[in-house]
Amino acid sequence: TDHTVRRRLVQDQLSDPDIKNLTEDDRQAIDSVIARSRSTLNAHTICWMVGAMMVFNYTDFANVVFNDTRVKWNLLQIGILLIAFNLCIGLYLVVYMSYLKGKRDWESHVHPAVIPLATVCGVVGGIVSTIAFWPVWGFMTIPILFTLFMGTVMLVSLLPF
Repeated sequence: TDHTVRRRLVQDQLSDPDIKNLTEDDRQAIDSVIARSRSTLNAHTICWMVGAMMVFNYTDFANVVFNDTRVKWNLLQIGILLIAFNLCIGLYLVVYMSYLKGKRDWESHVHPAVIPLATVCGVVGGIVSTIAFWPVWGFMTIPILFTLFMGTVMLVSLLPF
């Protein structure tokens, strides 16, 4: 039925169609076509993930985190806690509220300060983590952490929810 709807829409476009005249079946077919055509796997997603893997390997990130004495460990722990809190709020909203409870309009079901609180925790956590790694990489800390962050975000965007 998707091909029939597409063909009808293309023919109707030549005569300036009125979208209000579409049937509910037509709307559902169009929505399914659009949903299937949206792929999160594209060139920039792959580039960010490959870049993050290269940065992780080239900077020896895991070894620096656990063994380098120049890392300000107290600040890094604060940054990790803030980012973990941010991720917990994100998991609560996306997984629990959206998929388990089926509620897409978070604003009406959670406290209005939850999303700004998560944003502040994420930003402050990123800044504190940058300060913690600054003695190791200096000015390169910002692009290193940003590349790792973007690679992680792109990886999460490929998850099926």
